[in-house]
Amino acid sequence: MATNLCIGNHKPRRGERAILTLLHWMVLIASGALVAWITNDTLQGNVFLASHRYMVFQFWVCILFQIDIIAEWICAPKKRTYITRHIFFILISIPYLNLVELAGAHPSSTALYFLCFLPMVRAAFVLAIITGALTQSRAMSTFYVYLIWVIVSLFFASLMFFEGEHYINPQVDTFWTSLWWACMSMSTAGCNITPVTTTGTVLQVFLSAEGMMLIPVFTVYITKAVLGTARQPSSQNDQT
Repeated sequence: MATNLCIGNHKPRRGERAILTLLHWMVLIASGALVAWITNDTLQGNVFLASHRYMVFQFWVCILFQIDIIAEWICAPKKRTYITRHIFFILISIPYLNLVELAGAHPSSTALYFLCFLPMVRAAFVLAIITGALTQSRAMSTFYVYLIWVIVSLFFASLMFFEGEHYINPQVDTFWTSLWWACMSMSTAGCNITPVTTTGTVLQVFLSAEGMMLIPVFTVYITKAVLGTARQPSSQNDQT
């Protein structure tokens, strides 16, 4: 089994590995609840940012993320190297929404909505780690990482596009319309839905750029997988 739960070149002991695995699963469960909360309130038009219960829950989810990071740091043989390599995930685990609320700041609704999704990037990273740890092949593990990233990007971009456009843009009447727009934008095939907000335009550029970078990766992976499958029978015949 692949040991993607390793920190750098260090393989944690059985007890450490069990603790890290438990924390990773807790992060995924808490993140799933957070995604469900955001999705439900977004589709129903509720202002979840004004909910005290949501703010408290989001705060403790970020605390759980930080506990997970501290545990990984303790297990890492090179503490400074771990911080350098994981600085991005450390930064996105900070409860920015709660800090904004505590400071009494009043950023735009788009900025607040974007801050809601920062912890989800950490969740996608942890999901990729767990998926890789359960995968025998390194190639399949890498493929799953890309696949998870694409799914997460499409879903969150669809929610943000729906939140920003459906009250203004008559073409965006349902979330499924927004999801279709996101898929077509990432595929770079184009879509008849035109964003009318700055947020929608930025998301369209981001998805198109991401699609141009990730689609060739999938093409190369599939090509290698097909060639590898084709070589296996011939190598077996040579051995016989």
